[in-house]
Amino acid sequence: MSNLRYPAVPLITVDPHFNIWSCADKLYDDITRYWTSRRQNLLGLINIDGKTFRFMGKLHADGKYNIEPDVIEQKSVKVYPMRSVYTFENEAVRLTLTFMTPLLTNDLKLMSRPVSYISYKFESLDNKEHEIKLDFLFDSEITVNNPNQEITAEIYEGGIRCGKGDRDVLSPTAVKGDKEMGGDDRNIDWGWLHVFSKNGFAPVIKTVRQLHRSIAEFSHVHPTYNKEEITPGKSFLPVNMVVYTGLEKEFTLAEKGEEGFICVAYDDIHSIKYFGEIIDAYYKKDGETFDSICKKALEEYDEICIKVEKAENELLEKAAAISPKYADIISLAYRQVIAAHKLTWDGKELQFFSKECFSNGCIGTLDVTYPSIPLFLMTNPALVEGMLNPLFKYVNSGNWPFDFAPHDVGQYPFAGGQVYGIDENGNQKLERQMPVEECGNAILCVYAICHYKKDFSYFEKHKEILEKWVQYLLKFGLDPENQLCTDDFAGHLAHNCNLSLKAIMGIAAYGKMLEKTGSKDSEAFILKAKEYAKKWEETASSSDHFRLAFDKEDTWSIKYNMVWDKIFGWGIFSPDIAEKEVKYYMSQVRKYGIPLDSRSDYTKTDWMMWSACITDNIEYRDMVINTMWDMLNETKSRAPFTDWYYASTAMQCGFQNRTVQGGLFIPMI
Repeated sequence: MSNLRYPAVPLITVDPHFNIWSCADKLYDDITRYWTSRRQNLLGLINIDGKTFRFMGKLHADGKYNIEPDVIEQKSVKVYPMRSVYTFENEAVRLTLTFMTPLLTNDLKLMSRPVSYISYKFESLDNKEHEIKLDFLFDSEITVNNPNQEITAEIYEGGIRCGKGDRDVLSPTAVKGDKEMGGDDRNIDWGWLHVFSKNGFAPVIKTVRQLHRSIAEFSHVHPTYNKEEITPGKSFLPVNMVVYTGLEKEFTLAEKGEEGFICVAYDDIHSIKYFGEIIDAYYKKDGETFDSICKKALEEYDEICIKVEKAENELLEKAAAISPKYADIISLAYRQVIAAHKLTWDGKELQFFSKECFSNGCIGTLDVTYPSIPLFLMTNPALVEGMLNPLFKYVNSGNWPFDFAPHDVGQYPFAGGQVYGIDENGNQKLERQMPVEECGNAILCVYAICHYKKDFSYFEKHKEILEKWVQYLLKFGLDPENQLCTDDFAGHLAHNCNLSLKAIMGIAAYGKMLEKTGSKDSEAFILKAKEYAKKWEETASSSDHFRLAFDKEDTWSIKYNMVWDKIFGWGIFSPDIAEKEVKYYMSQVRKYGIPLDSRSDYTKTDWMMWSACITDNIEYRDMVINTMWDMLNETKSRAPFTDWYYASTAMQCGFQNRTVQGGLFIPMI
């Protein structure tokens, strides 16, 4: 991999509620942050022979001016798919610090464990012994949604926990109509944050005042925890007192070095409210408990490290065959994509709930599922089934009023019915829906699952619903009326050529599924898709490219929905269309990418990468990858990997930490 300057580095990435990043070049240049950018400070202190240094976060996380301890200089940072590796050193000591979350999609129980690892390795650079005190401290704000909520801290053997426990589990912040509403920038405010280890650490609770006093003149690390100032089991206000909980360890660093790890975990007790039922994380499926998986997390650490590095090496080998810069891009995207989901089990089937991050916080959004699927098709298509299962449950309940597919099933963490497009009275408004978009998304996702599993039983299970949605596409998809598509930030658009493409691909996919399951009706759908494709070509043509909308001359757009015709080899469209389009795109490339369409300078990373796969044009593919890499390397917007930015300036338009970056893996499928 090449030397990328990351706009933000993933540290602890488990699920949408347990998700912490560093948004600075150096781990100590800023507090660490929740994916939304609100503060969730991790503080790392190291005392070497009586002098204290920071290596992570800031002692004073409130943003006010205060003198901070000196730092031990960061020398490097490298992001791998499941690990972020930092090195720090001075003239005496080198510290290698690794953040790892084992998001292995081929091991769902392990992937579902709400446990992340921080490992450390110390080396003596001057061949002398050094007295070391090491502190990993966690701001208790991680466990609340607002600073006025009280939490409790409790020390136990080998670890510590803090939080609200079983108070207010899955309590809604608002109710709109009959829908329980969560939110976008909503932190979890129930359950327990745990920090534990088997490497000789002692649990501690510290206020920032204690730390400040005890690092007086920054000459020594803080003293033994003062039981009179704050008592385990006593409620306290995390912001007013700025309370840190964590682990500390003292040791002599000898010539052979010192290494170990700690575990950081979050017990959410219950995860999702699912159509009135409280359901739990997938790891509990066969009787495991939070305590039992924490014990396994300690016992299986070495084995997990081997699995992680093997999976990373296999993935990066495939990515590097495309280009080293592409390997950088997917390394930064991998944990973000998976950790924007929650994997659960309702007693009958799995659910892989997405959160529509930095948008409206919807759960199980279909047009977020659609762009995200390439990563999961490549690694475990059952997870795409998990994305769609809540959607089909919702429609089968009889509570969805329309004859097209819904947009979402609620607002995270409440999956109780669509919230997108509802008015102030809680009623669904037809004009605010995405009918052609979502019908095409659902059918194409089901085909992709079946294709990559080489098993079309998922289609047969849901055929009745899909039949209704393909009929909708046949009736309204060729020339869509004034409506939204997944790029809803651009507003309504009639006669959308790219949306028409999606409808045609959806009709073709349905016909192909009928063909695979032996239905005599398959040919009619495939022929209709080809008939529509011919009409599309005639109506959308505009000399050297194809239009944004059928009725708008001198416009253009990225035709990313055409990618399935190339990937699956259906031959619905003439390959000349894609060749002409890509040639035109190459004339429109800006410094940091190709705009989404002729209406604006902004672009979308997922759709750019999909456009790079509608032909075999390697020059264009590399142009997409290189400009996207340059955006990451040079943007002034410091946030988790955005998918929506200006192609000329690399400035973020909106969106961050979104699972749609799973679409960046499409060149590998």
